[in-house]
Amino acid sequence: MLSRNKGAGFSVVEMLVSLVAGLVVLAGGISLFTTVVVSGNTTLMLSRLNQDMQAVGDIISRDLQRAGYHPSAAEDMAQGTPPSSAKSTKYVFSVADDLYVASGASAAHCIRIKYWESETSPATPVVRVYGYDAANKVLKVTTNYNEPTSAALSSGDCSSGSKLVSDDEVLIDGLSFELVSGSSATGMRAIEVDITASHARKPALSMSLQRQVKLRNDGY
Repeated sequence: MLSRNKGAGFSVVEMLVSLVAGLVVLAGGISLFTTVVVSGNTTLMLSRLNQDMQAVGDIISRDLQRAGYHPSAAEDMAQGTPPSSAKSTKYVFSVADDLYVASGASAAHCIRIKYWESETSPATPVVRVYGYDAANKVLKVTTNYNEPTSAALSSGDCSSGSKLVSDDEVLIDGLSFELVSGSSATGMRAIEVDITASHARKPALSMSLQRQVKLRNDGY
């Protein structure tokens, strides 16, 4: 008689157990891969958001530091005369006129910055307005190369302009400008810039940026 070889091949039960074990290992590998990809994408988005926020903060800070700048100020002061006194007074930063606080708000969401551009000859007056459009969550900037007037900022001045950063990537959730505590309207002054933003495609990713910028022209 021929004897049956019981060691040949796998039984149905053994094959099913092996298949289930393989699927469990495969599922674990896929889950780990997905977690790594999602984590990497989230880190990249947060990094981009941080870079955009820092860039916006740098742009506004640099303009604030130039507020009231006049290229011939040092030369004129050495001669004992104020720089272009009739015009330069318009460029002194005014807390009352150059910050706009909307009705019911506790801090300004719009700022006007005025200075003379020294890279042109003759020097060119520059007026920039940074405003916040809360309805669309965008930061806008208006640049005019015109002599500024003494009129205070209005809501119309703050709502116009072009986007400073694309809302396809970044949504500005909040923007405020405020005179730093301890400053005085006509003495040594610094402006605190507070920006809150989130990623347009993933609003849960958000961050805040706060900077204090000392004004060049203290208004003495």
